[in-house]
Amino acid sequence: MPPEKDWRAPPAEAGDDALQYSDIAIGYLSRNVRYRSDYRRALGRVKRGTISADNATANLVQRWGISYHAAPGSAFDRKLAVARPDLSPASIVLAPALAGIGAQPLDMRALGDVRARIRMGDFLHIILADPDGDEHLCMCGPCHGPMAVMLPIGPNPFARLASVERLCRRLNGMAAGPPAWRPPPFRRLHLVTLLQVLDGHQAGATQRELAASLIHRRVRRYSAAEWVESKERKRVRRWLAEAVELRDGGYLRLLRGG
Repeated sequence: MPPEKDWRAPPAEAGDDALQYSDIAIGYLSRNVRYRSDYRRALGRVKRGTISADNATANLVQRWGISYHAAPGSAFDRKLAVARPDLSPASIVLAPALAGIGAQPLDMRALGDVRARIRMGDFLHIILADPDGDEHLCMCGPCHGPMAVMLPIGPNPFARLASVERLCRRLNGMAAGPPAWRPPPFRRLHLVTLLQVLDGHQAGATQRELAASLIHRRVRRYSAAEWVESKERKRVRRWLAEAVELRDGGYLRLLRGG
């Protein structure tokens, strides 16, 4: 994992104005011990040449729903995290168009800066760099002929439509604009705070230390009895339970915007 730092300092995610739900989801998963072990093993296999970085990433994504790219030179790079397209409505799925619907080939030059191309099974996952929030394209099958967007019939299709609208704006020479699929300010602050709770818990901080640092320093002056009955103790206990649940599987809801 990235170098350890004082848990009292805001997590790296806190300084990213373009933070999306997928960025927060990988933040929780990256604090999962079993995932970290899997990811390190994948990096080791890639270094030894027994598997490609793309195939190792595909295996991780299939198991965990989202993963950092397993390229040793860019390990733990949140900007290179990819999610399963069926889990993330922020992913735009493109496929060869049926004949007779008037579709055109995709102009790759109009996509702008490409952060990465990652081949995962039948999908070519393309990450488009954007200061307002990266876009993720999942291209299925040959991509040299006319292409069409696939909109799966399922819950909340409007999220995928919002992602497609950003792509259409880009292809027409317009600014893509900010992603619709990112947390509002209050939700973002709460989720980032819970990441800090996890970091403190992992570093061995007590619940009282967490409360003093993340809620109010007056907690340090509480007597033992006052602390036991305090609202700060109850809040930290709720935070810790929520943070652990997100780390151990609840992050998948975040991928869906939950």
